[in-house]
Amino acid sequence: MATKRRVSNSKKHIELADQVDFWARKYQVSRDPYVNGLSTSLREKKNLHIWASMNPVEYLPQPEITEGIAVARWARLLTLIRNVLVFAPVALTWAAVGQATSAFSRYVAENGADVVNFLDFWENGYGYLGTEWQISHVAFLDFVIILIVIILTLIASVFGKRATEQQASFDQQIERERIGLAVEINTFLFDKQKATNVSMNASLAGAIAKLLNATDALEDVAKNLAKTTKKVDRGA
Repeated sequence: MATKRRVSNSKKHIELADQVDFWARKYQVSRDPYVNGLSTSLREKKNLHIWASMNPVEYLPQPEITEGIAVARWARLLTLIRNVLVFAPVALTWAAVGQATSAFSRYVAENGADVVNFLDFWENGYGYLGTEWQISHVAFLDFVIILIVIILTLIASVFGKRATEQQASFDQQIERERIGLAVEINTFLFDKQKATNVSMNASLAGAIAKLLNATDALEDVAKNLAKTTKKVDRGA
């Protein structure tokens, strides 16, 4: 059992280097100087005291959030189309007014004795205005465009909310894994630090705790031995 534990401990630096490399590849930060240097030092087991002096929580890079980007891109595209279409009914209506006004002027010039009002002319055309520019047709097109604008607004809102939720969830996942890896690094490198008041106090506290545990164990053994001796003496 002790041999297996020694072998496992001797490979701990390799396991941690593999863990760092896996995390870096997963979040595409393998080129980060801290990650690169730490992985190399762990594999070679060199200069670990230098890395032990650096807080991994501060130096581990913040990966870029890639989740929800496609949905957010669609939300922005739909919003852009919606914003453009908002002005389409106004543009279409004024274009139709221009066409109707020109046609009505020709109608009046040629039919001075038989003039109708402008709205009636705009609706019927009387052969001077194309069907596509008549008021009922233009009004229907305006309605369709406005309906499309409403639908695009709803879809863009749903996509935007979904993208925000996905990105927030992904960010939380990244931070959990990043902090977890930082704890692993810190735990492994803690005893590699150069002697400081903090590390010496921590080591001293650990040694005292082990000594107290050993003392308690010895006391228990002594008590049990005393009881056993008494029983033997009585039996004799």
